Amino acid sequence: MELYISSYEYEDFAIPRHVLHYQKTKIDNRNCLVVKVDKPIVGQNYGSLIYNIDTFYLINRVNEYAFDTLETFPIDVYVLIAKTAKVINPTSLSELQNIAWACLYDNETDAYKHRIV
Repeated sequence: MELYISSYEYEDFAIPRHVLHYQKTKIDNRNCLVVKVDKPIVGQNYGSLIYNIDTFYLINRVNEYAFDTLETFPIDVYVLIAKTAKVINPTSLSELQNIAWACLYDNETDAYKHRIV
């Protein structure tokens, strides 16, 4: 399945990022999709002076169960990153910071158009 993240509200996600790998998990009993993307964002903009960021933690904004089937798109998401480089496998949302609102798409065309339902 091809997935893309994009947002018309946040410059770092204005151009869609292709999801190379994703994994479903739960953090603080919330469904979470951990994604690795093809184009990292500049880490310096978010307090990481050394690393660019290519791993994001997506939490549903509207439908808590949308990640269960990944059938209906777009999916409104909060985009979170680890607060520090030491956090490799976060176990709590308190270890993450929200950096954007975006949508998860199942095709590149809709992601570029920022199609919303």
